[in-house]
Amino acid sequence: MGYDHVEGRLFCGREYVELQFKQKDRAFRKSDAVTIRLDYNEVGEIEYRSSWFKPKVLIFQSRIPEKLEEFPGADVGRVQLLVNKESRDEARKAAAFIEYRQSEAYLRESDKRMSESRDEFGSEI
Repeated sequence: MGYDHVEGRLFCGREYVELQFKQKDRAFRKSDAVTIRLDYNEVGEIEYRSSWFKPKVLIFQSRIPEKLEEFPGADVGRVQLLVNKESRDEARKAAAFIEYRQSEAYLRESDKRMSESRDEFGSEI
């Protein structure tokens, strides 16, 4: 009866990533779903690992470790998600999509800093 199981999903939106999970700690007691939302610039690293005769894993790491504290099995802002057979293609695509969105977020942030420094520099002249 001491069954412990976590299931969830990864959602990639336009401006953020959501990790949703639900924990079943006993056969008859289930918890509500928990949603963790991260902006793309808060995502540290994402990697899809696929090797023969081993489970497929999506490794998700946050730049802000406190964001993933609630996630069962989280290790200092890093979560390993086992990918079921039906979701392998989507997990591979999600890793590439998040990396693309990260680059866009870094570019926007860089442009913002550059425009702020230009305004600051221009006002001093």
